[in-house]
Amino acid sequence: MSVSERLDAVVTHHLDGFRSGVARFNEILAGRLGVPLLGLFDDRVQNLTTPLLSFKISELSADEAERFEQVTQRASWQPELYLHEFSDLPLERRLVAAAEFVYCGNALIAEHVAAVTSSYDTVWSPGLLLDDRIFEPAELSVFSFGMAHKIQTSMYRRLRKLLDASGSPYAVYVSAANHETASLRDAEVVFQEMHEIFPTGLYFLGNLSDVAVFNQLRDTTFYAAFFDGGVRANNSSVGSALERGAVVLTNLDQWSPPEYKHMENLIDINRCESLPHDPAVLERLSMHAVETARSRSWEKLVERLGTLG
Repeated sequence: MSVSERLDAVVTHHLDGFRSGVARFNEILAGRLGVPLLGLFDDRVQNLTTPLLSFKISELSADEAERFEQVTQRASWQPELYLHEFSDLPLERRLVAAAEFVYCGNALIAEHVAAVTSSYDTVWSPGLLLDDRIFEPAELSVFSFGMAHKIQTSMYRRLRKLLDASGSPYAVYVSAANHETASLRDAEVVFQEMHEIFPTGLYFLGNLSDVAVFNQLRDTTFYAAFFDGGVRANNSSVGSALERGAVVLTNLDQWSPPEYKHMENLIDINRCESLPHDPAVLERLSMHAVETARSRSWEKLVERLGTLG
């Protein structure tokens, strides 16, 4: 019997492959095995016959560990276990002792496991990079960051029409968060929505560091960020783009900063009939963007705070 016939699910702690390498490993493994990927507390787990338990026991909270012990007591399974680490925790030792077989992610884990069970072997983790597309050359590029939220679908669809109408090859680069300390929440949902709008030429860059965002802003043709209603004075991602001289595509309304002006220092997607191609026009927008940002710098903010209150 093959391993895919023997196992009936991969059971994991974290389910978000954008946040956890172990979760990403389990997503890929379950797909390769052709079995479901289930969370620890999915109601279906206790009815499994031979699940592969694959998670880091050390990452469970005390409450989660207690709840999962209850699951194991109710279940009538014969589980196998993939260990990504070994921390010698009581629950960990019990799972190792009860497992039909233990797959040890490296030799050090195997050495510890040998003291608990003889049913084990050392395996490995293959690479998790599955999207190996080369960035195709493009005359126009669009970069978006600060997107860990529900995207403004209608405006990105309008952007797609404008890009298509340009007649130039283009690429869209998306980062899930606005700087290195930001959360990746909803990143997968955001990317799926963007992929529906841009089925080709879309590249997801994950959670970029500040220096990576800076270099993307330097190299991109346009920076795109759209908001419910319109851009606001405290939308820092747009502020960052303006500071770096990016040509910003956004949406304006009556509550947007009055100094944000269409085709002077940025582009209002709702008023844009075609994307500018002329290098002179793009350079002018970039220069005026930097000038606008200077009036809204940290120094100017501190100065303003000093005159108020």
